[in-house]
Amino acid sequence: MITNFEINDLVRIKGKEYNHYAKAVIWNENVFRILSIDGNLVKLSDIDSDIPINTIEPIPIDGIADACIYYDPSIAADIISPGTPIPIRQKDTSYYVHGFESMHLDNHTLKDEFLSYNFRYVHEVQHWLRDGGSRDELCINNTIKV
Repeated sequence: MITNFEINDLVRIKGKEYNHYAKAVIWNENVFRILSIDGNLVKLSDIDSDIPINTIEPIPIDGIADACIYYDPSIAADIISPGTPIPIRQKDTSYYVHGFESMHLDNHTLKDEFLSYNFRYVHEVQHWLRDGGSRDELCINNTIKV
C-alpha cells in the first residue's frame, strides 16, 4: 500500500510495534497526529522519539479504529453587545462522522458529501477537508483511559 502521509495526518502504529513505541502513552487508543516527517522518520504526538515511517499505517474508517476521532469545525464568532455575557460553546466530541451530519451545505449535509467519496482511511478525509479550504478539523479525543 502506497500512502502519502502529510504533517497533521492522523495515523496509527502497526501491530506489535505499538506496544514498543507507546509505552509512555497514558491512554490506550492507537491514534496519533504526525508532527513532522524527515525522510524515513516521523515524529508523532505523544511519542518521545522519532520512529521509522514504515511502522505507521492509515487508520481505517470503521467506527472502531477511528472511534476516538471527533470533528471540531471552525464556527464564526457571535456578535455580542456590550455587557452581554460571552456564550459558552460546548465541544462535541462524538464520532466525527456523526459531526458531519450537523454541517449543512446548500441542499445536503457534509456527511452526504463525505459518503459520496467512499473514503477508506481517516487521512483521506483530512486531505479532502484541507483541499476544500478547511483547517484540520479532525481531533483526537484522548480522554485518559487508564
